[in-house]
Amino acid sequence: MRELTGKAGVNLGAINYHFGDKESLYLAMIKRLVQPINVARLAKLKEAEQAAGEKPVALDLIMEIYAGPLFTLCADNGTGGHHGIRLLGRSLAEPLPFVDPLVDEEFHGVTARFAQAIRRHVPHLAPDEFLWRLSFVVGAMQHTLATFHRMKELTRGICTSNDHPGALRRFIQFSVLTLTAPTPPSPSKIGVAVSSSS
Repeated sequence: MRELTGKAGVNLGAINYHFGDKESLYLAMIKRLVQPINVARLAKLKEAEQAAGEKPVALDLIMEIYAGPLFTLCADNGTGGHHGIRLLGRSLAEPLPFVDPLVDEEFHGVTARFAQAIRRHVPHLAPDEFLWRLSFVVGAMQHTLATFHRMKELTRGICTSNDHPGALRRFIQFSVLTLTAPTPPSPSKIGVAVSSSS
């Protein structure tokens, strides 16, 4: 806190005066980061739905609207967006108890809205199957946001840490394939198949 207030050129007591404690300051920073993004994402989805009319919005476009602004922020070195997005990814992937209310307020409603648009492409999936797939996609995005800056290190130089357009393209492809993959056989049918072949 002393380092933060020193760089900001304010008194240490300013944090307590304006935010109450460091947890509240952390939440205020995350909220300031994500609220404009969420407003823009919802507006773009609505615009895309109006343009599509009665048809579903293309699934790859839905995923681009959902994830694109966050991947763009990863590339923002000028205003510190790349630091903020790392904190956001960690906050979502490894939430602390005091962050849970913020996640409920700022993310669950937005994700549910996008889930409605995605669901139109896979109405045949059972509700639990759809929600598992959606959870995997959202989890992959959260993990990527938290670790993107270390991709070169984590992959021993095979991947780069600054290919934001390439990462977004791959994420969209991964998401579409995950959400639209054929329904796997039930565990009981797998057991029968194994027994028959042995």
